[in-house]
Amino acid sequence: YFLKGMKDSSPDVVSNCVFGIGALAEACGPALAGQYPKFLEVLAPLLKENGDGRTMDNVLGAVARMIKTQPDAVNLSLVLPAFVQWLPLREDMEENVTVYSCLRYLLGAGALNNHLPALVPIFAAELSNRKVGEEGRAELAQIMTAVMTGYPDLMKNFGQDDLAKLQGLLVNNGS
Repeated sequence: YFLKGMKDSSPDVVSNCVFGIGALAEACGPALAGQYPKFLEVLAPLLKENGDGRTMDNVLGAVARMIKTQPDAVNLSLVLPAFVQWLPLREDMEENVTVYSCLRYLLGAGALNNHLPALVPIFAAELSNRKVGEEGRAELAQIMTAVMTGYPDLMKNFGQDDLAKLQGLLVNNGS
């Protein structure tokens, strides 16, 4: 039903179906991993310029749920460039926790190394965005603390004032 609903003319229906795919993948675990390629195939076209922001955010959330549930079933070399390209989230801020916890997991697994130069400025900016929510900012704080510790060269583009502000945000967001 979710795949069928993604062809609906209502952006709300499409967005809800996208969310449903991610929730289903998360709930079913490895039993549904064989369907991930089909899911990714139908989700990818929804990431586009002038696309529905909520739907696009739900695509990122669905992909994050698949990655966290069954990472070996997702071709990260193909998926991550598109995933990173569409960050930060635009409308559905509740997906921030899912997306950022997935990125924290991928950072720990060493899968984000090539994408960190693009992600670090997004992470730093989103740390001060109240719309991200407390849990989302806590995930970001953990990511940025790990980046500052493990990848200090990436912090060279930040001036002293920016680094001090970032340190303050990390303290305020529980890292």
